[in-house]
Amino acid sequence: MLKKQLIQPRLGTISVMDDQQVHVLESGSTNGSPVVVLHGCGSLAQEVLLPLENSKHRLIAVDRPGYGLSSPLPPPERGPLGQSFWLERFIETAGVGPVTIVAHSIGSASALHLAARRPELLKALLLLSPCCSPVPPEPLILLRAAVAPLIGPAIRRHIMPRWASFFLRHGLRSSSFPNALPSHLSMLPAGHMIRASAIETMADELRAFNRDMALLAGLPEQLPVHVLFGSQDLIVDPDRHISWLRQRHPDLLVKRLEGVGHLPHHIAPAVVLRMLNAIIEERSSLQQAEPATLTDVA
Repeated sequence: MLKKQLIQPRLGTISVMDDQQVHVLESGSTNGSPVVVLHGCGSLAQEVLLPLENSKHRLIAVDRPGYGLSSPLPPPERGPLGQSFWLERFIETAGVGPVTIVAHSIGSASALHLAARRPELLKALLLLSPCCSPVPPEPLILLRAAVAPLIGPAIRRHIMPRWASFFLRHGLRSSSFPNALPSHLSMLPAGHMIRASAIETMADELRAFNRDMALLAGLPEQLPVHVLFGSQDLIVDPDRHISWLRQRHPDLLVKRLEGVGHLPHHIAPAVVLRMLNAIIEERSSLQQAEPATLTDVA
């Protein structure tokens, strides 16, 4: 069971960018190839970094704007396109580019927009259960209520934080299904994650998602894009999003894990690390590689 109150968030480095706070966690080798790691909707850098820490690369995980300890963007900029400009500024300010990006779920959307606009800042993309195609509207009754004009403030400031452990556990179990919830996720700071500012950011991010992703027409052909999906993902439909990505990047390389849900990085971290190693090590010789070799890597 997720513990409440006793669990504190993992603290990394807090820097200032455009007068706004950015929280960063680093792991791996300081001399390794730089890898920016992006979490999904409602999550933290701490979560997405957990299963990837044993890496020979320099992992730079950020709390995306509005989540964790990073300041929120203005509401009109909270969609994937607006966040891609924030990500661009982060990479340039940190002076770590070009980078490989590892992104989970909706975190992939801003990475894709950055790739389309500023491909010179990127070496490659590794997308984990990417949410990128425009999707049919979902009811999301609780989230809609939490940002409703009259009752919303009370729900997101008092009710949801009070039951933060329950809401986080429910969300993690839904994402992990059909796999058992990994025990290390029990150490995530529920009270830190289910906060009013994060709830507002989540709602604005989802509200702008379809509009922003409809604007992305194509991706640079020379940029390697590798995708890992669980075959039993009930949060993001693999077929829908893979098809959408293939229309924008015909050389997409895809691996599916049978019997895995929406959290492949927690269920099969060794696979993610192998894919990350492969995409970095083979980046320089990708254009000369044989097609059969590329398929094997995927």
